[in-house]
Parts: sequence; structure tokens; C-alpha cells
Amino acid sequence: MTSEAPCSFWSWLDRCFLAPVPAARLGALRALVCGVALYDVWLYAGLVFADAKAVSTTGAERPWTPLFFMQVLGLDPVGLEVANLVFVVGTVALLLGLVGVLSRWSCAVGALAFFYWSGLAYSFGKPHHDKVALAFALMALPFANVGARVSVDAVLTAWWQRRRGYHVFPIAPVSGLPIWITQFTLAVGYCGAGSAKLLLGGVDWFNGYTLQGIMLGHDGAWSRTFASSVFWCQVQSLGVVFVQTAFPLVLLWPRSRWFFLPAAMGFHLMTWMTMDTGPYMRVWLLLFAFTPMEQIPATLHAGCRRGPLPAILTVVGVGAFVALVVGVANQVLPLWALLAGLLWLFGAWVRARPG
Repeated sequence: MTSEAPCSFWSWLDRCFLAPVPAARLGALRALVCGVALYDVWLYAGLVFADAKAVSTTGAERPWTPLFFMQVLGLDPVGLEVANLVFVVGTVALLLGLVGVLSRWSCAVGALAFFYWSGLAYSFGKPHHDKVALAFALMALPFANVGARVSVDAVLTAWWQRRRGYHVFPIAPVSGLPIWITQFTLAVGYCGAGSAKLLLGGVDWFNGYTLQGIMLGHDGAWSRTFASSVFWCQVQSLGVVFVQTAFPLVLLWPRSRWFFLPAAMGFHLMTWMTMDTGPYMRVWLLLFAFTPMEQIPATLHAGCRRGPLPAILTVVGVGAFVALVVGVANQVLPLWALLAGLLWLFGAWVRARPG
């Protein structure tokens, strides 16, 4: 009995963290993660360049408080020339990772540039927790065959095999390690945020006045509407903490994702509109790591064929979500680049769908 327990534990661990997944699912995650990381690099470009310009001319204007990994590696503030180099290398590597050119190498270089770029931004400013999951996801990509599908690498490999007269076999499932790491990091992040409210705020966090004060203090677009009633603020407080602390259920009970994923997206929309936190686009886009992304095109196609009403709801829902993503990202990235990326990604997904 005692000898079987360790075997059962390791078998469970293998199923959770090393179980193979469809190659298209991992390729879609690669494109998603690299695209979100590219958005993040451009989002912080103004801050990093401003600090680098100050270092190159009059000296750093803000206090340099390096992150731990920057301290360990002995990395100091950089001037404008180095900042430009890191920005270009990170942008090119993440673009190549998004479309899947030399996928593992471009993801590895993109991850290094992303970490260094984020270290420069956060060592001069205040670290935020909204891209922790993004950092872990990007770091994990090179450790799996992320270019097997949904990539230029896959298209060129298949073309070369056909040209040489080889039979093109279906792509076997690949290691899902990056997907599981992304899921696990997101679950820990949400649970940590909810647990902090319980442990630090205690019962007083649920009195309604705490959440009401936060909303009215930031005065977002919907703040006064949702903070008008102390009772409803109490209800919202309970809902927020429940969703956050119970979020790890998505790892143990996949059916619960039908509740927790929309709830998490709704939570970020509410904080954006009531507390002016920003869209948290890195986090709610990475929630797609919990979905079988290779099935998205077929699911949308099926929704459009079930009748007029389901087709309208599908088109409106997808259109609203895409418009929200493009609207947020367009504040940082060029519109043409966003639309081109979305069209390429959807086309690659359609080509890589099962069957």
C-alpha cells in the first residue's frame, strides 16, 4: 500500500504537467503568449526610453531599486543606445515567435529580452503582478515543440517534405508543459490575491465600505453606479474573494472553467471600469490557456450553422471581443499590425484544426 502511493503521485504529476496535448493547441498558445508579450514590451517602451535617456544625459532621475534577478546578475541602468537595442531585439524575436519562425529559438531570445526589458521598467518603478503569468508562460515556451503547428516552421517543413516526395504524417501530440505552467501560475496568482484579502483584510474587507471606498476613490466610469449601495458592495466583495480563492478548482475540476473563466474576465472588466486599474489584458487573454484553442475555429463555425439566432450571437460576441482587444492594444501597437496578426492567427488556426 505504501509503495503504490508514490507511483500514484508521480503518475498524477505526469498527467497534469507533462501530458501531451494537440500540437495546434500549443502552437496557438505560443502565438498568443508572444503577441501579448509584444504588446507589453511596447506598452513599457515610453517609460524605459525616458529612464534610458536620462541615464545617457543628466543621470537617472528616479531611484534605481533593482529587482532580485537584476541584483544577482549585477545589471545596472542602461543608456538610450542599449535600450534601443533591447527593444529591437525583443520586438523582432517576439514577432518571429508569434508567426512561428525558428519558433523555439525566437521564443528563447524573446523571453530573455522580455525579462531584461521588464527588469529595466520595474527597477525604476513599482513592480506589478499582472504579468507574472505572462513571464512564466514565455519562459516555458522554448522547453516544448511550440512550432509543430500554427507556425511558418510547420508550413515550410510540410512543403519541403512534399517537395522531396516524403509522406507527410499527422503531427503527433507534443508536451503540454508550457500550457500547464501558464495555467498553474494563473491559478496561484488569483488564489494569492484572494487569500491576501482574507488574511490581511479579514472580516472588515467584506463590510462593503472597503470596496465602496476603493471604487469612489478611483472614480472610474462605472464607480458611482456600482458603489451606490453598501449592501451590493458587500455582495461584490464576497463574489470577488470567492472567485479568486476558489480559482484553483479549474485545475482539479475542468468543468468549473465554464464558471470561473467568464467570472475572471468579468472581474477584470469591472475593476477596469470601477477602479481604473487598466484592462489587465495580459491576464485575461492568457485565460485562453484553459481552453482547447485548436477547437475555436470549428466551434465558431458550428455556432454560425445552428440557425439565425445562434449565428448572430456568435458573430456579435466574437466581434465585440475582438473589437475590445484591438481597441486596447491599438493604444500601443499599430492598427495594421494588429489586424494582420489576427488574420494570420485565425488563418493558421483554420489550417491546423483537427480533421
